[in-house]
Amino acid sequence: MRDKDGEVRVLRNACRHQNMPVVGTAPGTCESFRCRFHGWTYDLQGKFLAAPPPVAPADPAPGANDLQSLPARVLNGLVFFAVDHVSTAILPPDPGQPYGGTIVTDIACNWKVCVEHLLGEHGVDEPGFAWFWPLVAMRRSGPAVLVEQVVPHTFLRTRLFSHVFGGTVEAQKEAAAAAKEACERLQLTRAAGTPAEGGALLTRFHQMLDEAYAGSS
Repeated sequence: MRDKDGEVRVLRNACRHQNMPVVGTAPGTCESFRCRFHGWTYDLQGKFLAAPPPVAPADPAPGANDLQSLPARVLNGLVFFAVDHVSTAILPPDPGQPYGGTIVTDIACNWKVCVEHLLGEHGVDEPGFAWFWPLVAMRRSGPAVLVEQVVPHTFLRTRLFSHVFGGTVEAQKEAAAAAKEACERLQLTRAAGTPAEGGALLTRFHQMLDEAYAGSS
């Protein structure tokens, strides 16, 4: 959303009282956010304003009851945000070129296989390529810059959003189709028990994946 100063903000749609949604319809305008369950109210920056006395917060300290604000970056009209991190360091930088459109590719593979494909042919410090753990990569494709966003859909269904900057969608459609074919072929090898093979970047991905799973157990 945009606040009254026009600044783009990304706020978690969860009331700080009992985690109920404060916004029911995404498009539109409003002057504030109010949870319809118990009336907690927030301004357009996510700051807590008021609540009915019977359900007033136990901690009245400023900031203690604000909506969670997520780090975000605007790239020529597209908003990227991080769900669990406190730094925009994990978000792609502005490619500095006009946004040309987005290709959405449905792929019959697990999201990890799609990331393996994106990382498999690139090095850790390769010029023109950057990976942002876990689901965003940025690379050059001729004169264009692609910000590729992996979106898990189901266990064996992934959507790859290829955001094109400095070029046209039409010029990238063949590459998107080739990525779909490669990922689905790679998924078959994983299902057959063939382990992932690749360079240091792919190894780093699996190490970070193992650490993430270990931390959530």
